[in-house]
Amino acid sequence: MRLAPQQESTPATPGAQGDEPFHATFLWTAVGLVIAALWITPMFSSLWNDELGTWWVISGSVHDAVARAEAVQGQSPLYYLIAWAVRHGTGPSEVGLRLPSLVFLLVAAFVVYRIAQRLVDAETARIAVIAFAVWPSIAFAASDARPYALATLVVVASTWALISWLDTGRLRAAAGYVVLAALMAYVHPVFGVVLIPQAVYAFARIAERSTPVRRRDVALAFVAIAVLAIPIALELLTLWGRREVSSLPRTATVPWVAEVLVPPAFVGAAVIGGCLTGATLRIGSDVRRLPRSTLILLVSWLLIPTAILVGLSVAWSIDLLEARYLLCMAPAGVLLAAVAARALEPPKVRRIIVLTVVVLSVLDLAAPVKSGDFRGAAALVRTVADARSVILVPSGFQESLDPSWFTDPERRGLLTAATSFYPVPGTVVPLPIELDAATLDLVRAQVGTGIGDTNNVVVVTRTGSTYGPWFDEYMAERGWTGHYVGDVDQFTVTEFTRDGA
Repeated sequence: MRLAPQQESTPATPGAQGDEPFHATFLWTAVGLVIAALWITPMFSSLWNDELGTWWVISGSVHDAVARAEAVQGQSPLYYLIAWAVRHGTGPSEVGLRLPSLVFLLVAAFVVYRIAQRLVDAETARIAVIAFAVWPSIAFAASDARPYALATLVVVASTWALISWLDTGRLRAAAGYVVLAALMAYVHPVFGVVLIPQAVYAFARIAERSTPVRRRDVALAFVAIAVLAIPIALELLTLWGRREVSSLPRTATVPWVAEVLVPPAFVGAAVIGGCLTGATLRIGSDVRRLPRSTLILLVSWLLIPTAILVGLSVAWSIDLLEARYLLCMAPAGVLLAAVAARALEPPKVRRIIVLTVVVLSVLDLAAPVKSGDFRGAAALVRTVADARSVILVPSGFQESLDPSWFTDPERRGLLTAATSFYPVPGTVVPLPIELDAATLDLVRAQVGTGIGDTNNVVVVTRTGSTYGPWFDEYMAERGWTGHYVGDVDQFTVTEFTRDGA
């Protein structure tokens, strides 16, 4: 690839910062407090269902991790190999499993800072880091033992690499961008949609003559990315064949899409902050002079991936509307929010807006558990069960709807991942995730065979699920008496004993 002569980066400089002496200190303090409250505190809580799937993937050998990641999770093994290595250093703990995600997003926050500093200024960069820390899906991913924090890091790193290449035109920068852009699909295929707004940005820079890179250079770079991503394309064809098992369709609604694009805390902060500062608030003129290509990058990065994922979800029976998939566009939302806040003058107004966002976000997102407290449920089971007990636990995975998963010794491990990480005494019998007409025969077979001749059965169900009343009726008809053991977040534990035993 022959590149045009080098050109040094020319960062946007909208104007003087106008910071008060303690303004930057205030913003960095807010960053630290938010990361402690929303990123670090949940590290110690119970693993939730999908994280327990990660535990199962990495609980065996390296070969097991690769095979399970590809065949069962339908994802690249890259993240799972990293998690496998960390797990062998830290042991099987919640913090150890989540540590890679925390590190990935701390690095991603630094890259977001560099992007905002390059495209706008240092003040915008500081606000962007705060917005990044409180963005709901990012805050969740920071303590989530799954690939999405790594995927977010690769997305922002590839965008920074693209900006650097377009600024300098250097071959080394081009190679770095190609590798990182191809890596997006290897970490998670869905995140590859960010390639489209990146291409739009590259051609916008060429059109405004702010880069030495030529159209042919960009085209060759994207051909190279496509070639490197061929193995992922083949993997996606295989995954498409089992989409009905691993995914459920979700209907996209206008309120849901709006909430994803602009988190409620940001809307609340704009309203409350506007009311509190209306007398002194004014819109600065500096930020409005941003290059057209910068606005194109941020807007296309926010809207194009969202439109593609919504469109695919509507067109096919596959759920791509989870917040974890839309993490690919979250950095663009963060940067746009920072640009909007940066336009507000004087700095006191920005501090009030930022403080309001932080308070509302902590009130909305801070919680003692991430999504269900199976650790607490297992502790309740241990208070009533012994080695002769049978523990009936509906699996949290869609794969449990397929009867073949209960008879395959390897795949069955996914269905019992929760009690593998949080051990309970007795014999564990997994059940389908849902109890309905389609799974009733499978549930009866699992329960009837699993109970055997034991006199003590402990059932762990999702609080409020149809399993609760069904077990009460099923067991009572067969001479069992139920005893409520307790509730924890999302789970109910019930003990059944044979009458007269």
